[in-house]
Amino acid sequence: MRRPGVRAQAGVTLIELMISMGLSLFLILGMTQMFLDGQNRSRYFDGQVQNQDSARYAQQMLDGRLSKAGYRRLPSSRMTAAFPAQTSNGCVFAAGQALVRMDANTICLRYQPRDTTDVDCTGASLASRAGVNKPYSNYSPSNNVIEKFTLSNGKLACNGSTLVENVVALRFDFGVDSSSDEFDRQVTQYVATPATGQTVRSLRYALLLASSGSVSGGLVATTCQRWQDLYGSKACTDGDGPVRRIVSGTSMLRNLMP
Repeated sequence: MRRPGVRAQAGVTLIELMISMGLSLFLILGMTQMFLDGQNRSRYFDGQVQNQDSARYAQQMLDGRLSKAGYRRLPSSRMTAAFPAQTSNGCVFAAGQALVRMDANTICLRYQPRDTTDVDCTGASLASRAGVNKPYSNYSPSNNVIEKFTLSNGKLACNGSTLVENVVALRFDFGVDSSSDEFDRQVTQYVATPATGQTVRSLRYALLLASSGSVSGGLVATTCQRWQDLYGSKACTDGDGPVRRIVSGTSMLRNLMP
């Protein structure tokens, strides 16, 4: 029997305890999901930044090297004289050609070094080339610089040195003229494979880049499908992990144009 004036001891009922535990669990799950989503988005954006950096560097390198194609130290010399038929470094040039297609993933270009400060695509100095220290003079074509760009095992390389990694696919389209006349300097069409006698005067390129890790986190992407729609070849599958990006550009070979 309870004594008069003494209050009954109050406590938490089982139902109240279960409700509070359920609410706590709900909050914990919500916070955990927010944390995981934040991690996924952070990895996704890191992958995009990686692709963006690779895209900028690839464009900078390709545009920079393409601007050199066909450069002659003596502007009055004819293309066929400055660039005779030549085979070197796995590249085969006909007389007058400054850029050629070797296969779907490989192009070669050649030029004469500007001066002793010039470097090739690997960063190696060209100062040791005979005659490079004499501006506007006859220059031996045997000392022309040849650079070979190729995609192999996911790496875009020039003369064996890797420029960009995680390259899924590569596409070249060649702007060519309509005749073999070296003075008819105009682009009449773009083709995947130049015909014999056509001179390449412009180049369109496209690269499909991928992040180095699986970072998509289930986010919907259509990059692989867009590549297939644009170029007619299936290079990857959307949603399989890596974040991908298409980078493209067009470069006129300024030394072969008016």
